[in-house]
Amino acid sequence: MPLLSTLGTGSAKGFGHRKPVRRVNKDLVLHLDPANASCFKSGDTTATNLVTGNSVTGASGTPGTGTHTPNTANFPAYSSSNGGVFDFAGGRGMNVEEDLGSNTSMTIDMWVNKLNDITTDYLTDARNDGGVWFLTNYVSHNINWNSDTAYNFETPYNASANGLLNQWLHIALTGTTGGTGKLYVNGVEVNPYSIQTTMASCKFGKNFRIGTRFTTSAQWAGYMGPIKLYSVELSAGQVRRNFEADRMRFAV
Repeated sequence: MPLLSTLGTGSAKGFGHRKPVRRVNKDLVLHLDPANASCFKSGDTTATNLVTGNSVTGASGTPGTGTHTPNTANFPAYSSSNGGVFDFAGGRGMNVEEDLGSNTSMTIDMWVNKLNDITTDYLTDARNDGGVWFLTNYVSHNINWNSDTAYNFETPYNASANGLLNQWLHIALTGTTGGTGKLYVNGVEVNPYSIQTTMASCKFGKNFRIGTRFTTSAQWAGYMGPIKLYSVELSAGQVRRNFEADRMRFAV
């Protein structure tokens, strides 16, 4: 049974006196938010997908499309800051214990806080089931989706760019297979840096990884807030709505 009703709206700057802004809930396949105790709370070693009720666990090994054996010690800790966030202290990662499907369009929508300028830190990776990767600070790009579309906060590339580190960012990637992807930072579409080619895949599939490589390496060092995956390409206005709904929570 969907568990989204408790997190349907948020407060936002620029909408009068903290007028609630409704998040986009249609066409979600995964929704994680530690601000919702039905998803994750202190002491938990798994999280619950608020769309389906299925589990997200500590990533382990390279399961491919087979059965994943969770590593509870590798699951992020709970932090009460910003209403509740995932703390990937020291580098940790998550594995989604269900098949998220093979889509022709998709959106990845995340609140993230990167704490260092380490390269090849994974936002997501779908290669256990034939999808693609989404990284920070990889091959001279601050945000890089499969080398199909990428963005830099400074020119030339700077792994320690002021716009990237030690702050909360809302990052969204949208696109359709065979089309060109769009990147958004804090609700605004950004111009791709150097590369914008045809999107190779919109597949999430089985054993989708968050904050870690599909082989359980190069794990995220920092924090993550709400994480949403959609089976459609959100419009610019919809991405903006999701940003506005939580921007006060993250003081952006």
